[in-house]
Amino acid sequence: MEQKITSISYANDITLITLSSLPSGKAVSQVLTTFAESGINVDMISQTAPQGGSVRLSFTVSDRDLGQALTILGQLSGGDKSLSPEILPGNSKIVFFDADMVNTPGVAAKVFSLLSGAELQIMLVTTSDADISILVSAHEAGDALHVMRNAFGVTPVEAEF
Repeated sequence: MEQKITSISYANDITLITLSSLPSGKAVSQVLTTFAESGINVDMISQTAPQGGSVRLSFTVSDRDLGQALTILGQLSGGDKSLSPEILPGNSKIVFFDADMVNTPGVAAKVFSLLSGAELQIMLVTTSDADISILVSAHEAGDALHVMRNAFGVTPVEAEF
């Protein structure tokens, strides 16, 4: 079956936040709940498997929420240096969608091969049955979109985050 994508969307001005030594269990829930209660939309959530009682949690927020996010993270850490976040603003999220992706082997392999062949670095990946979301540096977003447009024949559309 042919690997295809029927929709490509992107959003600019995205900040990647990573907490490298978050205690397993309630800590992830506490972080996400605190952001939600503050009115900050959290997207592209990725958590590693627990190792030694802690997990690595990465997620994205809009660059416009960065100041408020830093305040929240400072409050959550309570001065605990092990919870020091890694903050990387100025990224772009690109979403590749096709309703038949769930039944089409190799779509992710093709996307990753194309981006790798163009020497573009993916900083974060999240997926569902019908889409693949990647985070790339803003300065590489245009190249990534160009590569995907040429490969799949789909014009990318800007989305609001």
